[in-house]
Amino acid sequence: MKLSTKIGLALFLVLASALSMTTVLNYLRFDQTLHTLLAQRMTVILNETSQDIVAGIDLGLRLENMENLQPILNRRLDMSNDIRNVAVLDCDGAIISNAARSPDDQALSGAAIPQQARDEWIDFTPGIATAGQVLRDSLGQCAGQVVITASAETSEAKLANAFSEMWKSAALGMGMIIPILGVLFILMRRRHRVFEELHEDLARAVAGKAPNIRPHDGDVLTQSEIELISLYREIRDQLPHETKKGNTKRQSETPAEPLK
Repeated sequence: MKLSTKIGLALFLVLASALSMTTVLNYLRFDQTLHTLLAQRMTVILNETSQDIVAGIDLGLRLENMENLQPILNRRLDMSNDIRNVAVLDCDGAIISNAARSPDDQALSGAAIPQQARDEWIDFTPGIATAGQVLRDSLGQCAGQVVITASAETSEAKLANAFSEMWKSAALGMGMIIPILGVLFILMRRRHRVFEELHEDLARAVAGKAPNIRPHDGDVLTQSEIELISLYREIRDQLPHETKKGNTKRQSETPAEPLK
């Protein structure tokens, strides 16, 4: 494999790797952004719901006796289309009251909620995001839990569409780079041809042969290279070389006189 081919292949691999890494990083950043937006939206709704319920707990009301508990949950459910279920549970995970968008969403809060090590948590599973907060009374004892379930299907659909578009853009970028690499490859081959000719011409000069008739010195790009090649040609023309009719011999017609 020639040097120009190796350089062109190396450039292609470097550019392809750079585009792939950029695409993957942008995909991960977009994924994190979508998760962050959904988590922030759920956190706001969760905090507002908890504040309304804790206000009743501070008055000495039990969760089972709060008459306005269901209207509170219904209002919070309407705050975002992604929210599918808002539920209030006791400390053991039993449902006290919940609000859901459909009968299918009603079962989302039916799963037992284990006791969490923290008072607030957010869990992401495929298609579903769950956020919860422990409700505590004035003495710091557990009075219940608020659990919000949101659908992550919209975010996942956006992410899948972005993934496809990002790789299409990366492929388009590589397609636009290939012609540029082709031009660079041709230029490198022409420059490489000049140095191959110089190497061959130097070998001919050492062997005393005539220089190449049609060199491609004009393929070099920099002025310093042109000046160096011109200097080489001037020196090369001063060297003895064989002609077509015979060998040129640089010797004196008169023999040298012996030393005395």
